[in-house]
Amino acid sequence: MVESPKQSRMQRQWPWLSGYSASIFTEDMVAAIIVTVLLVPQCLAYALLAGLPPQVGIYASVFPLIAYTAFGSSRYMSVGPTAVISLMTAAAIATLPEEGRLVSAAVLALISGIMLIIMGLLKGGFIMNFVSRSVVSAYITGAALLIMISQFKHIFGVQAGGTTAFELLKSLFSNIDGMNKMALLVGLLSALYFWLSRKYLAFGLFKLGLKAKKSRLVARLAPILAIAFSIWASRYFELPEKYDLKIVGDIPTGLPMITVPPVDFAMLQLLWLPALVLAIVAFVDSMSTAQTLASRSRHRVDANKELLGMGASNFIAGLSGGYPVNGSMSRSAVNYSAGAKTPVSSLIVAALMGVSAMFLTPVLKYLPLATLAALIIVACFSLFDFKSIWQTWKYSKGDGFTALATFVAVLIFGVQWGVLVGVILAMTFHIRTTLRPHMAIVGRFPGTEHYRDAERFNVVTIEEVKTLRIDESLYFANARYLEDKIARLVVEHPKMTDLIMMCPAVNRIDASALSSLETINKRLESAGVKLHFSELHSQIKERLMKSDLARTLSGQIFFTQHEAMEALEPEPDWSQFSDHVDIH
Repeated sequence: MVESPKQSRMQRQWPWLSGYSASIFTEDMVAAIIVTVLLVPQCLAYALLAGLPPQVGIYASVFPLIAYTAFGSSRYMSVGPTAVISLMTAAAIATLPEEGRLVSAAVLALISGIMLIIMGLLKGGFIMNFVSRSVVSAYITGAALLIMISQFKHIFGVQAGGTTAFELLKSLFSNIDGMNKMALLVGLLSALYFWLSRKYLAFGLFKLGLKAKKSRLVARLAPILAIAFSIWASRYFELPEKYDLKIVGDIPTGLPMITVPPVDFAMLQLLWLPALVLAIVAFVDSMSTAQTLASRSRHRVDANKELLGMGASNFIAGLSGGYPVNGSMSRSAVNYSAGAKTPVSSLIVAALMGVSAMFLTPVLKYLPLATLAALIIVACFSLFDFKSIWQTWKYSKGDGFTALATFVAVLIFGVQWGVLVGVILAMTFHIRTTLRPHMAIVGRFPGTEHYRDAERFNVVTIEEVKTLRIDESLYFANARYLEDKIARLVVEHPKMTDLIMMCPAVNRIDASALSSLETINKRLESAGVKLHFSELHSQIKERLMKSDLARTLSGQIFFTQHEAMEALEPEPDWSQFSDHVDIH
């Protein structure tokens, strides 16, 4: 049977449709129920973290899941509100009037979505390469600490504001006299329960005979018991009325209408930069999650499809009264562990969240804010990665400094600027390294064809023939440095008659570098030194052969370094040896 073009396109976009069966649907359904139980309290908590009404978190958990399923490439990604993106949203809209923040959050999602879609259409998945893992790790660690600090106000039951760690702490301490003891009790007990269940419940259940996979799932769902108990206690003991305990309050029922939020030019001017930073962070964070889960299940994700998936999710979140979203590592991991096989599980989650929005919201009215704050704080512990920052520092001081600066920048300047500081510093160190590439005089290990750095190894070098190994591609920014390096070599080695440029690591020579090589060739020739090349990559050699340098080169282009030395190495001075020949 010949496959139709329409079927072929569907298979390429949704390869998991092939062979989908009732048994797979059952597994997807079970995973979706488990993820929904985890998502309901999280979406409420993260909406409050973003400074928005709790129902906005529910709105951001319905249509974005459907959009990602249509355009994304991961089978297990759970898209929706997350802690880091929520905090970035709060920082972006903090300076706006309170009555306009709901619309601004939707516009922020809309702009971020459009930016991601454009990047996806332009095949911009390579942007992932410009954000180093050390920067992402340090950024998330800093954001997690900032998120924890931002939630202390609910634990202590006081008012506190700010977008940086210092602003939040200063505001918190200035209002600490009005601390609500009931909020502190509820928050501490909830945090203790969440921490103990996260750390020890899975191991305890495993010791009692439950299978490891099921033990982990039950432990991850344990917070729902605390949520249910705190709602019951808050209502039964009338804690809001008697002790002024802050609760979630009335949550509107029903799903939002799909509509374009009102946008004006002033709002666009204020939000475009936060939207760009948010889009980059959402993509990098989600792509990391998708790649991690893909490696476990032995399938691949497409970076460009992920851009489209994240873009579509944020775009529809903006149209449906939500706020910016990205892929959640915790919920995606639960989705995978619970046995989900295809993105149908996300569609089921979206349906269940829609049902929750219509029927479940009245039950959540008495949920204490202190309990949600405790849930967020404990969840942030899993985002800390100080070990990675320390390991990066030990391995590379430059990368370590970049990671540390990113972490500090998040706390001092806020989440919006932390990632920019990290990316700018990472690029600065990279450019600085390529501006002054490593170059080494190499020599040969006696009796071998191996050539190594003469400063690091005990190798043989020849004064008349010097080899300069270049460990970086040559382009306009480092071409002048190469000229200066060779000029110093000529002065330091007056007996030199031949210079070999050994180029095993040179993957590119741009027009400016080629011009510098022509200049170097002329200067060396005027000094009585011939210029040679060895171990050029074939594509580099082909391009050089089309240039004037190939015609004017004073020396030769050798295939290997050993071939060059065999051809250029001067004959030994036999006069220093005795002319007596012993024939015995």
